[in-house]
Formats: sequence, structure tokens, C-alpha cells
Amino acid sequence: MASFDPVTVRQAVAEFTPRRPEKFQDLIPAKEVIAELRLKRASYRAIAELLTQHCLPTSKTAVAVFCHEVLGEIVRPRRRPGRKRPVVPAASIAEATSPPPADAPLSGEAPANGNGDESQQARTRGPRIAQVRMLKPQTT
Repeated sequence: MASFDPVTVRQAVAEFTPRRPEKFQDLIPAKEVIAELRLKRASYRAIAELLTQHCLPTSKTAVAVFCHEVLGEIVRPRRRPGRKRPVVPAASIAEATSPPPADAPLSGEAPANGNGDESQQARTRGPRIAQVRMLKPQTT
């Protein structure tokens, strides 16, 4: 077995190249082209298709990450989809917004049926906000 030679090891270290290619090494030559296209408001997909047509196959995701990391573009947060809300008929909205008749019970009291049972009233979604004009004045 041969003995350790530091000179040959240093030469091997100097010639060492990592197995994994450098990130974006294929897109670096097209940096100015990509920057110009982004200034013209080209989408990542359009840039990827253009580069692929001109012998530089890449994906829209790779172009997007390149623009964010190399060109320093701002990453916009993703927009969350809106919550689906149930459709409320216009008649129930009008009833909820109009003041109740004078003989109607207050919101804290439930109307009673002829049997003495409390009836279930349909409530609208949202917070239950007290309407001050409907409350009885407190005597102290």
C-alpha cells in the first residue's frame, strides 16, 4: 500500500467538483433575457416556453424560483380561497333588517305557541348584536 502524499491530495482537492450541479447553472446565461421579459410583464410560463423553444428546456416553477432568488423579485403570498357562504333569500334579509312590530316580543324573550312551547325562530348568520332601541329601560 502506498504512503499518504499531501501534494497529490491537495491537487485532488483543487480539481474536485461537486457531483450535484450548481443551482440555476443553466438559467444564469439567460439572466438578462429573463429580467427583460419580466420587465415586459411576461409570465413565468411564457418565459419557460420561450426558453424551451430556444434550446433551454426549463419549467415555469424553475423560472419563478430563479426570479425570486437571483433577480430578487418579491414573493407574493398566496391568496386563500374565499369561504363559501350559504345563499340567503332576499325576503329573510329584509325581515332581519326591518324593525319588528311593536307587539313582537323582545329578542331576549321567545314567543310562545298556544301550547306554551317555544317556537324555533330562524336566525341569520353572524353576531347577535343587541338593538338598544328595543330594550326596556332599566329602573334603578
